[in-house]
Amino acid sequence: MRELEEEMEAEMEHMLARLKEMELTSRCLEPIYEILERPDEYVLRVDMPGAEKDSIEIRASGRLVRIYAPCNYSVPYREGVRTCASCYRLEVEMPAQVSIEEARVRYRDGVLEIRFPQRSREFRIPIE
Repeated sequence: MRELEEEMEAEMEHMLARLKEMELTSRCLEPIYEILERPDEYVLRVDMPGAEKDSIEIRASGRLVRIYAPCNYSVPYREGVRTCASCYRLEVEMPAQVSIEEARVRYRDGVLEIRFPQRSREFRIPIE
């Protein structure tokens, strides 16, 4: 059992290293984010230090939100080696359909915050 656990751990480390390597070769970073569900809205917060407010692109379709922003961000790659990322790219599936037209967006101190109003989708269905 111990041997199996060690093999799985080694495989996970290898997979995560390959994922980070692919991210760095594309020079795009997937930013850290969180989704908060409140009674009247969904809040998507994305950590994007170094992005320029005027160059951030946000698109939404159904439940999918896509964010892209050029940046110039230095990232540790290996011990003693750094590389530069040229953009942030994120694709997030929200808990429900969202409308970008009704969203409120703010970018401050490197954090992008998008507030999507929640809509009640519950209807009374008459019985014939």
